[in-house]
Amino acid sequence: MTLSDRLSALSPEQRALFEKLRQKQAAEAAPPSTEPPPVQAVSGPLGLGDWPLSLDQERIWQLHEDDPDLVSWNVDAGSYASGDLDLPLFRAALDEVVRRHAAWRTTFPRVDGQPVQRVVPWLAPAVWLFDVSALPPERRDPVGRRAVYEHTRKPFDLVHGPLVRMSLVRLAPREYLYLITIHHLVTDWIAYQIFLSELLTIYAAYRAGRPSPLPPPALQFPDYALWERARWQGEGEALAREARFWQHELEGFPTTLDLPADRPRPPVQSQRGGVYHVSAGAARTERLRALARAEGATTFMATLAVVATLLWRLTGLEKIVIGSNGANRPRPELLPVAGLFLNQIPFAVDLSGDPTFRQLVGRCRKTALAAYSHQFLPFSRLIEILGVAKDRSRYPVVQAVLLVLEVQTPEEFAGLDFRPILVFDDNSRWDLMFGLYDHPREGLTGPLEYNADLFDEPTAGRYLALFYALMDRAVADPDAPISTLPTFAACRGDEPR
Repeated sequence: MTLSDRLSALSPEQRALFEKLRQKQAAEAAPPSTEPPPVQAVSGPLGLGDWPLSLDQERIWQLHEDDPDLVSWNVDAGSYASGDLDLPLFRAALDEVVRRHAAWRTTFPRVDGQPVQRVVPWLAPAVWLFDVSALPPERRDPVGRRAVYEHTRKPFDLVHGPLVRMSLVRLAPREYLYLITIHHLVTDWIAYQIFLSELLTIYAAYRAGRPSPLPPPALQFPDYALWERARWQGEGEALAREARFWQHELEGFPTTLDLPADRPRPPVQSQRGGVYHVSAGAARTERLRALARAEGATTFMATLAVVATLLWRLTGLEKIVIGSNGANRPRPELLPVAGLFLNQIPFAVDLSGDPTFRQLVGRCRKTALAAYSHQFLPFSRLIEILGVAKDRSRYPVVQAVLLVLEVQTPEEFAGLDFRPILVFDDNSRWDLMFGLYDHPREGLTGPLEYNADLFDEPTAGRYLALFYALMDRAVADPDAPISTLPTFAACRGDEPR
């Protein structure tokens, strides 16, 4: 799609604003500086109107169009909440959060055949209430969990919206189970934290009889979408610089990863998934953290070395690409903005030469620091630069993903106690995805999601068992070559098919 096609959806006034912004960026940029220019507020205080999609919104929108019944683009977060919950005030706080941010008042119709993000003055979030408190105590939680699960499985209507919904299950007079589901086109991990933080802050103020203490947002997501397009359009220096880096970084690395599987890969990925719960434990995780600190690395970098060793054991490949997520908010003024900023970052891990695990952690540190310094190129442009052909059987470039996130959900706020729950909707976009939280007391915990088109549950279980065994041996003797670390035969007595 050409830039003129993308701009055709704008009104004359919006096109004038876009051109003014692009010219201002060109004048302010100081080549070859990597510092991007400031983001300008051009869409108005509420962001109202029809605007172009951001580059990665465009990519996800097309994937949704290919299969609108998939729910793997539904982003969920759930928790138990205990305490005196004022439902009308909670609903009012939810409405206020949505009113504040253009992203959550957005739909995606077509105008002249092209998708636009249409921001309207008001789009009420869907709220579903379900009371199971009259059931016998032993049935309340399973019935409530099942109801929440079914709610995650409902696809969104991108044209009419809303793209935000909440399900609230009343388990007992002071016990609730809630789930907030937002389509990925209008949210990411940081935006989710913005949503939850603002919801609780506003609810606490309402409970105290005060108005919301939050100032109006200075920017809205359409401001970012226009800024991003102005930055990455054409053949500018920023794009050329990033293209040179990633072409060099990924040279010689395969963009496909074929793990030993129980079945051949189908021609079209169904995104049907399964899940194991990872619980590395406090002691094992602390040993890994200690090794990372000794090498000047982060817990993510050390865990990346473990996952790379696992994939090397599975495939025999010495050059492996593992994906992770970047916040993709290159300017401080973007930090409080709601919307889809999240960017996929490929980490090119080189295991050649039989390094020790300590050396591999060092390689992962070097790789990660380099990738982080070039993390803002939109993934859709990276795919174009690499010339990766569309393949509906797999996610492009990245088929294995590692996330290591900090625990964000508060344990107590506004008279409520919270206990997060794992929400899994039986979908997985990747072949393997370690979605781990670095919990200060419990260690690395979270889901290992796997592609159920390829793997049976026992196979994924053996992968997880080897992950634990590799971590144990690697931190116990980090100066041993990785070739001496456990294999499947040593770990479980058999190899996967």
